[in-house]
Amino acid sequence: MKAAAARGLQTDFNTTQAREAVEDPSQLERRAFARQRGQLLRRYPGQYVAFYRCRLVGHNLNDEILAQRMFQKYGDVPFYIGRVEQAPTACEVPSPELVR
Repeated sequence: MKAAAARGLQTDFNTTQAREAVEDPSQLERRAFARQRGQLLRRYPGQYVAFYRCRLVGHNLNDEILAQRMFQKYGDVPFYIGRVEQAPTACEVPSPELVR
C-alpha cells in the first residue's frame, strides 16, 4: 500500500513538473512570428498579423480590427499580434474584460 501511494506521489510530482515545463503560450506565438518574419515581410509589409497555436491566422492594417476578429473567432485565448516591419515593435491589446 505504501509503495502504491509513493508511486502515486511520484506520478503527481512528475505531472506537476511537466506542467511547469510547458512554455507560456504567448512566447510560443512570438517565436512563431519571429521564425516567419522574413516571409511575412515579403507578403504583409506594414500590416499586423495574428498567430494562434503557432500558425498565422489573420492579417490587417488595423491592429484593433484584427484583435476584435481574433476574439470573435477564438475567444479569450492566448494569441499574438505583431506588426510586420524591419525594426520590431511591441503592441499591447487589452482583453475585452478589462475594457468596460
